[in-house]
Amino acid sequence: MIVALFLFSLAIITYDSLPYIPFSVYRPMAMFPMLAASALLLLTDFRFKPADMLLTIFAAYSVGHSLLVSITGGDTGSSLKHAITLVFGLSMYRVSVYIAGEAKRDVALRKQIAIALTIGMGLPLAIGLLQTLDAYLVRSGFSMAVTGLFSEKVYKGRIQMLSGEPSWAGIHLLSCGLLMLFLYKEGFKKLMLVPLIGCVLLLVLSFSAYAYSVLFTALLIYVLIANKYRGRMLLALAAIAAIIGVGVPFLLETLKVSGYFTDRFQFDFAHLLKADNSFFVRVVFPAIGFMEFGQHPIFGVGGGFYYKEFADLLLKHFDYGMKFTEVKLLVEQNPDMATSRNLWAKLFAEEGLIGAFLFIGFMVAALRSSRSNPYAQFAFALCVSLVMNFDSYSFVNFWLLIGWIRGGFFEDRLAVQAAEWDKPNEKELKRTA
Repeated sequence: MIVALFLFSLAIITYDSLPYIPFSVYRPMAMFPMLAASALLLLTDFRFKPADMLLTIFAAYSVGHSLLVSITGGDTGSSLKHAITLVFGLSMYRVSVYIAGEAKRDVALRKQIAIALTIGMGLPLAIGLLQTLDAYLVRSGFSMAVTGLFSEKVYKGRIQMLSGEPSWAGIHLLSCGLLMLFLYKEGFKKLMLVPLIGCVLLLVLSFSAYAYSVLFTALLIYVLIANKYRGRMLLALAAIAAIIGVGVPFLLETLKVSGYFTDRFQFDFAHLLKADNSFFVRVVFPAIGFMEFGQHPIFGVGGGFYYKEFADLLLKHFDYGMKFTEVKLLVEQNPDMATSRNLWAKLFAEEGLIGAFLFIGFMVAALRSSRSNPYAQFAFALCVSLVMNFDSYSFVNFWLLIGWIRGGFFEDRLAVQAAEWDKPNEKELKRTA
């Protein structure tokens, strides 16, 4: 049942903003079967690894500190929401670690994962291609009605697949694309080839500055941490820089693409900061988080309470952003809805040095676990890069990749089998002694 629930979560991993259950802006359906699977794991003998205790301690500290702040500040609702996201995050991580441990010894389970991932990306890729056709050839907006069946927000002329935002579609293309590339290398070529081609095509034609920047940053982090293929990754970095700097503007002009997002490829960041709402939010909101950390360096402002000083700091330092509707509404009407849009900024602002030390310690353990395989190292680099523009502790793609790194999913199967064959010999030697 645990495996079945996990496979089901993979099959619905891209459904992150269904219009029928509006309980949050980011609401991935995959987290619910993961939570159920985590509950069933309590009935087994599965336990965390020693280094995972840092994550458990971090969660306990974060929830406890948040509740204390809520008692003095009078907002238990924000504290409870924060605690719930952490519970979902821990649940997704536990299940991912467990499945990784099972899959590295079970080829049949790997095939089931490949099939579930193909199902999970099949419809989104098809809808994404439909959106591409509409955006660059037909230009009538006919795909919006189909997209609206799966997403509360629909963007005309953008490739968002089934996600609530085009940037979230980029998250799925990058993270699931990496997993499919690994499974392709593992021998599931027939299953993975077509979806992989679709991922590459949509990633290029999405013209998502967010997706490009995440990929570029991940490659840069990989070069810094990797012990293999650094030369190849440097070439890939140069190629991506050339594509973003030359190829994308050429394609935009050739396909006659217009829209607010095309200005981002002029690379006039000072202009974007004052003219592009999304760019302003992704730069200024994290900056406010680090300002809050500067004012509360030890304990932070408390989990879920980034918004407490948000409005005052924005009006004091970035008041020109009030011309953006989203920013104005957050400051004047819904300040409690403000988030840092960056997990690292959220971590330091809300948890202070104590919480940041615990969480970064856990991430260091994940980095050490990734040393055995270049795919695992790139997955780690991708996780670090993804959360630079995403701040939810219930981030499905993040916990899936981190859990599979820690659980050994990316380890070489021959080495795993050799280790398993050696175990009976060790027991026999002990028995003989």
